[in-house]
Amino acid sequence: MPISFTVYQMRKARELDLIVSLYTDLNDPIAFCSGYIEQVNARHVLLAALTPWGFRDGWLLWRVEDVHHVFTTDEYETRLELLVKLHEQKHTPLTQGPDSTDDDLAIWLMNWARREKRTVSILTAKETYTGRIVALDDLRVTMEVFYFFGRVMRQPTVVLMRDVESVTVDTEEEKMYDLLCASSGYE
Repeated sequence: MPISFTVYQMRKARELDLIVSLYTDLNDPIAFCSGYIEQVNARHVLLAALTPWGFRDGWLLWRVEDVHHVFTTDEYETRLELLVKLHEQKHTPLTQGPDSTDDDLAIWLMNWARREKRTVSILTAKETYTGRIVALDDLRVTMEVFYFFGRVMRQPTVVLMRDVESVTVDTEEEKMYDLLCASSGYE
């Protein structure tokens, strides 16, 4: 599927406020995430994620080139929409997005997370880093990375922007790390 058609589908779903399912792994046809499209441009898509039970689950950002299928009105998305209504959940956008669709959504999201002191997970092809962003620019992200039990690594970790495949913010995993870090005195 050409990227331009994928972007068109996601923009249309955002315009109509439809729940979508995005498939990002050709080798695993049941690996997908669902939610509302917050922002999309030619490079990235930002999804307000939903659990399979219709509850909000943070935000996920992917490269558009990694999105292989977009589903909007199949039975699964229809059921999710019903669950969201039954739980009296409302889709409220993250915040005002970038001024232009040409802006880098990854940098915009990570800057927002840094300003708001939100825990993020950054996925690269080789590693997943979970922690708080302390600095970033067009080339690199500097993070305080959390250990398994919520302790902060002594030295900040630098991740190159070109290696970032996806970013998650405020999902259940990041909330778990917030809880573990708070129990060890980190704010």
